[in-house]
Amino acid sequence: MLLGYIKPAKSIPLHPICDIRVLDKFIREAKDATDSTKRCEEACALPGNFTLPKTNVNYREWETKDTGTKAEEVQTGLKLLALAVQKAQNVTVNSNMLHLIERSYSNLRSITQMVRSFSTPDTLNRERELQTTFNTRSLRTIFHVYLSFLQGKVRLFFLHTEACNLATS
Repeated sequence: MLLGYIKPAKSIPLHPICDIRVLDKFIREAKDATDSTKRCEEACALPGNFTLPKTNVNYREWETKDTGTKAEEVQTGLKLLALAVQKAQNVTVNSNMLHLIERSYSNLRSITQMVRSFSTPDTLNRERELQTTFNTRSLRTIFHVYLSFLQGKVRLFFLHTEACNLATS
């Protein structure tokens, strides 16, 4: 029998690592989903209203916000998108559309985790009330907003985090 003493190691939290190529992969998949819905008519109609974030970004205003505020806005927008996609998943019967929806929902959850890893502990559970939302009844619109949100606020958020600035230097 071998007995030994193992010295406990200090637990140091891992620092988030930024690889913008991961986000680009999610953006490409969102674009593919958006392109796939261009041809659908009846399969894209959804019962009820789905609340989505508006995707326009005032770049001057965005630059003046602190990282915590940006993270809150991005997290809240992602949450609205995830809720809309999940709700669409529950009412869609078309198997092709269902596959796109499930894939998008999985990607949204991954992106949300990425954003959370760059957020400070005090902003993790806070959500910002978005003043700019709108309702839709179309899967096509949900995918279009999903793509625009990733290309806009989410991409800007990651490009301006310290880890991403170090990774791209």
